[in-house]
Amino acid sequence: MRTLNKIGLLCGLIGFFAFAAPLSASDQFDDEWKIGVSGNAVTTGSISFTLTFEPDNNGSARDPITINIPVPANTSEEDIVSLLGDSFSSALGADGFDVAVSWGEHVKVEAEGDLPEFAIALTSNTVQNVNIEIED
Repeated sequence: MRTLNKIGLLCGLIGFFAFAAPLSASDQFDDEWKIGVSGNAVTTGSISFTLTFEPDNNGSARDPITINIPVPANTSEEDIVSLLGDSFSSALGADGFDVAVSWGEHVKVEAEGDLPEFAIALTSNTVQNVNIEIED
């Protein structure tokens, strides 16, 4: 009997994740994201992000954009936010994005005009004591 319960539970979990994955995949794109930073840099390192774009009705999407931000040791949280804002502005500003630093606590990245919705992913963070949170 216990074996049947375990098999039933396993089948239920597999079924849940099989249907949950496609639903969450379509929710990954938005037209506005906030990147929060907490902590001061203890070491020199870099923080990297990748922007991916929602495909259009034909399944075509813009090429992803990678942004790599070098961070010196002993950089404060507020200065890291400024580095992120400057780097995102340089990489995306001419592309129709609005990038703003709010209160020295987070960077807001917003698609303007007819830009497709996009996703931002943290792809690497080698800076000790610095945590990155991305929310839409």
